[in-house]
Amino acid sequence: MKFIKLLEDVNPSWTIKEKARYLYENICKNISYDERFAYGTNKELLYEIYNREINIEDDEDTRLICRTANLTYHQLLERLGIKSKLIYKKSNVKRPINIEDVSLIFWGENGDKYYTNIAGDIENCRFGLQTNFFGTKSLYEEAQDVKEISPEELKQIDIKTGCIKYDYNNIVFKLLRDEVKNTGHFKKFLKSQGINADNLSKSEILQHKLQILNKLIKFRDQKAGTNEQKEFYKILFFSSVLDKFESKKFNTYEYVEEVEDKIKILSVIELDLSDFPVYYFYSDEEQTYIQISSKDIIEKTKKYTERKGKKLIVQKNENDKEDIMH
Repeated sequence: MKFIKLLEDVNPSWTIKEKARYLYENICKNISYDERFAYGTNKELLYEIYNREINIEDDEDTRLICRTANLTYHQLLERLGIKSKLIYKKSNVKRPINIEDVSLIFWGENGDKYYTNIAGDIENCRFGLQTNFFGTKSLYEEAQDVKEISPEELKQIDIKTGCIKYDYNNIVFKLLRDEVKNTGHFKKFLKSQGINADNLSKSEILQHKLQILNKLIKFRDQKAGTNEQKEFYKILFFSSVLDKFESKKFNTYEYVEEVEDKIKILSVIELDLSDFPVYYFYSDEEQTYIQISSKDIIEKTKKYTERKGKKLIVQKNENDKEDIMH
């Protein structure tokens, strides 16, 4: 992508905050977080990705990370005459290489300083949600004196600049909280669908919620990166669907296969039901989670390594059986 093209729709009459916000939103909507950096272990490749230089006039790979995303933003702001600066801090993320986290600050008309971090808001902008890292406070040393921008002001800026039409998709989350997270309301919904919900167990209710959610995310951004789609799904599920009982039964796993500079990610959801675990894996073809048998999930994950070393319940059970046999 030639990022310079994003400047074509910037209205010269907009304020600095409005111009900066428009670019922030639209950079996020056109990039994805580089999964090779998120999951890879090849130190040489990781350094190459981190230190990559971006030319906004060239046709660039849109897989970016914190440094390259904010570097792109910095160059575009400079073209508009907006003063900005990349800022750095020690990273708390454990990686095979020792690098710093990168964000950006820019200055408004009155000399006010604002903090931003594009890499942290990719999935939010992709799916029309409120952002978390534009005009907010920050842990970065050079951003301790930044000015905050209220959610109400940001909403008006986003409407004016065309980033949203009327409101954020967070309203969808609220509807889900009202109608799905409340299991009593959800049972009424199931009854309206011709399902006898009175005799369903808590585990069966949870399975129905997951099936309904798979249908609800059809409004997803088809061009979003795989990582952004998975993150969005998890955010939506945790914040909107699970009640206190169900949240204890829900586990996520990320299996990685790394071959040279290629990364394959297998995302798995485990529902820890009372009698047996139920599994779903993320299908890139279907762009949603598909249910899979316990036997098949073991076979499917054989070539992969679980990112944090966790074991599926079915894997633990298999080990228990082997111990009994020996």
